Amino acid sequence: MKYLLKYFKTRKGILALIFFTCLAEAFGTLLVPYFVAEIIDVGIAQQSVSTIITLGFQMLVAACAAALISLISSYFSAELSASTGRYLREKLFNQAQLLTLKEFNGFGTASMITRTTGDITVIQQTIIMAAQMILPTPLIAVAAIVMTAIIHPSLIYIPLTALAVFLVVVFILLKKSAAISFTIQGRVDSVNRVVREALTGIRVIRAFDNTEYEKERMDTAFSAYADNVIRLNKIFAYFNPLVWMIMGLVMVAVAWFGGHLVLLGKIQIGSILAVTEYVILMLTYFIMTAMVLVMLPRMTACLRRVAEVLDTVPEITDEKAETAGTTGEESTARSVQADSKSLTGLQFRHVTFAYRGAEEPVLNDLNFSCQPGKTTAIIGGTGSGKSTVAGLMLRLYDIQQGHILLDGQDIRHMTQHRLREHMGYVPQKSVLFGGTIAHNLRMGAPDASEDDLRQAARIAQADTFIESLEDGYHSHVAQGGTNFSGGQKQRLCIARALVKKAPIYIFDDSFSALDFKTDAALRKALKAQMRDAALIIIAQRISTIMDADQIIVLDAGKIAGMGTHQELMATCRIYREIADSQITGKEADRHGK
Repeated sequence: MKYLLKYFKTRKGILALIFFTCLAEAFGTLLVPYFVAEIIDVGIAQQSVSTIITLGFQMLVAACAAALISLISSYFSAELSASTGRYLREKLFNQAQLLTLKEFNGFGTASMITRTTGDITVIQQTIIMAAQMILPTPLIAVAAIVMTAIIHPSLIYIPLTALAVFLVVVFILLKKSAAISFTIQGRVDSVNRVVREALTGIRVIRAFDNTEYEKERMDTAFSAYADNVIRLNKIFAYFNPLVWMIMGLVMVAVAWFGGHLVLLGKIQIGSILAVTEYVILMLTYFIMTAMVLVMLPRMTACLRRVAEVLDTVPEITDEKAETAGTTGEESTARSVQADSKSLTGLQFRHVTFAYRGAEEPVLNDLNFSCQPGKTTAIIGGTGSGKSTVAGLMLRLYDIQQGHILLDGQDIRHMTQHRLREHMGYVPQKSVLFGGTIAHNLRMGAPDASEDDLRQAARIAQADTFIESLEDGYHSHVAQGGTNFSGGQKQRLCIARALVKKAPIYIFDDSFSALDFKTDAALRKALKAQMRDAALIIIAQRISTIMDADQIIVLDAGKIAGMGTHQELMATCRIYREIADSQITGKEADRHGK
């Protein structure tokens, strides 16, 4: 709620306009019963046609004015609702970019999608309905009671009693529905997660003929959500009959007591109709208010879920002040160009890292350096910490001990933007975005020319298949790159990193989907075209790293060996075991076993 109130403080002008238009709308609405009473008590009673026409015209003007003001109020309410949704979505998106991978995964992709879309949609709907239905209600209620008191003080107890009974009914219903409303959005998360998994994994589901099991999972998720909604609807099913019963009793009370006062000559028949209209108007607005109040518990739950994300303090943050001359994107770009010429490399000095909550460190006392113009390869068994090293280089996690230095400066003392401007990264899992090939390749360098794209594609061995497409570099890329094969996606991701022209390139097991011929051609092109860059290759295949200037062997988070292929074959048992499991005897002899 605090983020909503904080935003509303910046929109005091539009809030004031909504309030005054609601006040004017209420005034115009209440004038209609007044004119009806005057037409009956004055025009009809005195049989004055001119009075009836005059009062009828005034009533028409009041009704039209109220309708126009209502339209204006609706516009302002819609604008406030839309801008609030934009504000909250921008904050959620920006916060998601700041969270570490562990923090983000703590919420989950499905839940983050629901919070950014469904939850904020509920908040928007509640805001616009509250502005149009809740805000005028107290104004109508106060005015209706005052107007009834003016007609005859003794009749005031009828709307007051109706109001009291109505509020008790609403309180009981909201109390019973609050707990259920808070669970509904969690059920939406479950539905979103199951549907997302079923759609993205549809090939695997069909391949394993697991359709029936997935149907059961979806039925379970849908049923859990539906049961909550049905329980909520059952509670509010009592609401309409109760309200209409209250409204019927009110009309009977007005007719009974009003008729008695007419017989005594204390009020006229038109006044009874006016009081009836006032009470009906008041209860009608309270019915609409109750409909919105039904959404308030759900809106509160949605706001709480949004606040959970926004209140999360990112584990990794930039220091407030950095070395002079490194602030601003323009100066950062210049510093990257300058650093690429004089970069002394990336160094790990006694680096130890453990995930939060883990009993043992994933990496322990790592010491190595990656020099410009050299290829550093990292290899090891599953779970040895290879990909974690790449994450630490990009500062996706912060280390507990030691230092990671870029050009002699601890990366924790650099802004994340400046650090990552030095990096060209190819992830282990190929990720492409909807758009075109050119759009994807320019992700790290928006101003890259067509020649830059072609050069990067040639090095990545992607130019042949790109140029074979009808639209070439402007060919469509489906969401997730599903219209390309695994090897094509991997080569496009490599080309995307190369377009950036960074001084350091990190390839996190990025050649696994390539055949051996393409792998060899790509590495040869990299070595020829990226002579000044520091290349870091994390791989599973020995053939991918044999020619590296430096190979680091990881075992259980520690460096088990470091050197060239020939040196490690002679000195490192773990490396030799990996090589023996992959290399044929003839290849082993050729590489110096």
